[in-house]
Amino acid sequence: MSLAALNDITDAVRATKRFLTPVDRVRWFRLAVVLFFVGGAGLSFQGAPTAGFGGGTDAPDPAPGAPPGPDITPQVTPELVVLILGVVAVGLAAFLLYSVVGATMEFAFVAALRDEEVRLRRSVRRYWRRGLRLFAFRLVVWVVTVTAIAAVLLGTGAALGGWPPTVWSDGTIIAVVLLAIPVFVLTVLVVGTLLGFTTMFVVPVMLAEDRGVLSAWRRFWGTLTAEPLEFLAYLVLSVLLGIGVSVAVGFLLVLLLIALAVPFLIVGAPLGFALAMAGGGTAVGASLLVLALLYGLLVFVGALLIQVPFGTFLRYYALFVLGDAEPEFDVIPDARAAVRTDGGDDGDGHDGDGAAGTATGEDPGGSTPGGSARPDDGETEADVGWNVDREDRGRGDDDTDRR
Repeated sequence: MSLAALNDITDAVRATKRFLTPVDRVRWFRLAVVLFFVGGAGLSFQGAPTAGFGGGTDAPDPAPGAPPGPDITPQVTPELVVLILGVVAVGLAAFLLYSVVGATMEFAFVAALRDEEVRLRRSVRRYWRRGLRLFAFRLVVWVVTVTAIAAVLLGTGAALGGWPPTVWSDGTIIAVVLLAIPVFVLTVLVVGTLLGFTTMFVVPVMLAEDRGVLSAWRRFWGTLTAEPLEFLAYLVLSVLLGIGVSVAVGFLLVLLLIALAVPFLIVGAPLGFALAMAGGGTAVGASLLVLALLYGLLVFVGALLIQVPFGTFLRYYALFVLGDAEPEFDVIPDARAAVRTDGGDDGDGHDGDGAAGTATGEDPGGSTPGGSARPDDGETEADVGWNVDREDRGRGDDDTDRR
């Protein structure tokens, strides 16, 4: 028996090509914004190693009879405590805001592939309540997970070495550390699969049937248990595809770093040399700082743009698998019909029937099975087959979503 998850890879590639070509700069930059919140820039910023590792960084002991050096130990004052708490509060608020916007952008991403048009402001206005619910679900999952891990590890340590942990022997600590390794691996597999399936499959169900997170999970669970081999194949293939995408993105990012570094070196080196010869030490530092900031900004934007086709492909792939497993959850009927009739490419990057139509300005909505449409901001949606926008017709989203 042929699994749809295998064939859907080719369909996802064709749909990605159809959606992103011919290149529309506005569409690409809007998708880059979405991917910044959904998947980040593909860069990992790790903390620098702390000083003191490897020895040799401690100050030498003063010579006998020498006066003691100045005391540079920071004084804990109320002002310092308030400053630290303020920085922590601002960082936490920024993280929560980013997470909520990221959850909202999950719906905006699926809606963009469904409508074949990227509308950021309208999507945020329309889906922010669903984004809050998705964020709350993710937060609860992580809180429960961390609590469960802490209970298992601390309970094991208490059973072996007593309480509190400060009285644990070295053998108890080693036993807890060895237990933590398989616990963390199992947690990553289980929680990662749960949250990954929530993002890739439950979010489209929430859009297709106007449901809350738990209600959509119950609805999707029937499909998951009815087609376990399809979703198992998707899980394995998505991991392999994710590895391949990471390698490709990393390679392209290295090329981007080199390509952008060449003109900056051509401009920066002579400029710094000229300013240094003129005796402008401060000007040299300021100029190099500006060039470095500009270089970092261009790299950041370029990294986001690099991810656009890869992120679009991976999300299309999940939507194709979901629609094949359960046609009622198919949120991309236009793309599916196009790529499975003529490959989705008629020379303009779109199918011959004008299902996408962004290059020609035609509206394919309502003419394809499933009734999908790309309504403009001023159009009514009473005849749209999708029930995802019922809140725009007088039914508040926060009141109608079934929990």
